[in-house]
Amino acid sequence: MSQRWALLLQYDGTEFAGSQWQPNRPTVQGVLQAALESLTGSPSVVSMAGRTDAGVHAAGQVASFVSDKSAEEVPAHRWIRGINHFLPTAIAVQAAASVDNEFDPRRDAVSRTYIYELRLSKQRQPLWERQAWIVAPPFDVELARSALSVLTGTHDFAACTPPTKDRSTRRTLREATLETDRNKVRMRFRADSFLQHQVRRMVGAVVEVARRRSTLDDFTRSFEAAEPGSMGPTAPACGLTLAEIEYRPPPFSTHNCHWDREGD
Repeated sequence: MSQRWALLLQYDGTEFAGSQWQPNRPTVQGVLQAALESLTGSPSVVSMAGRTDAGVHAAGQVASFVSDKSAEEVPAHRWIRGINHFLPTAIAVQAAASVDNEFDPRRDAVSRTYIYELRLSKQRQPLWERQAWIVAPPFDVELARSALSVLTGTHDFAACTPPTKDRSTRRTLREATLETDRNKVRMRFRADSFLQHQVRRMVGAVVEVARRRSTLDDFTRSFEAAEPGSMGPTAPACGLTLAEIEYRPPPFSTHNCHWDREGD
């Protein structure tokens, strides 16, 4: 009897060409499937909850696969230990849970949360350049918050994604907030789903306003005009992390899926 498993993944996306499998390129799905094959001796197809671009990180990515072993034969802690043994150091399973065979990590998700990190500095920041966008001051925090408030709610986000004809660009952004701590700026975005490059384009446009390279009025007009791909620039991938994917009920009942970089 087959058993489906859900995995909670954390990874540094710097060396990956994205989360989804690509031929002859290192991807999260590719190395995870290779690790499962090395562990079990047979090929496994892994489903991913969210697509992350090359260089984007994750602390709450969710994947699933089917095993021919029951949860009694191979419990969760053995899957975690065994898969991690065969994974590269840039990725690790944080939790595992047996789920219904109908579980779909992408379609069953009720919300996704991304966090974007910036560091304000006139100098290069070698310790942060893999994890944050280094932005030179000035940076007006209140202008940035005003721009984020324009994005919150249900809108056509066509301006924040490349032109597309095969899907609606209307989305509901439940949360778009900004926190600061000295030279650290963190933007948080939560929605049912996101469009390609949406978060990075939103961040890029907000930073232009905060640095007074664009006015808030121009930002608002461009967003409301919904001209495909018109807003930006696209913020670097290094600052973006897929922080959490929410399910009801949550599959990882004993693991806190919410991620935050407290104590940086």
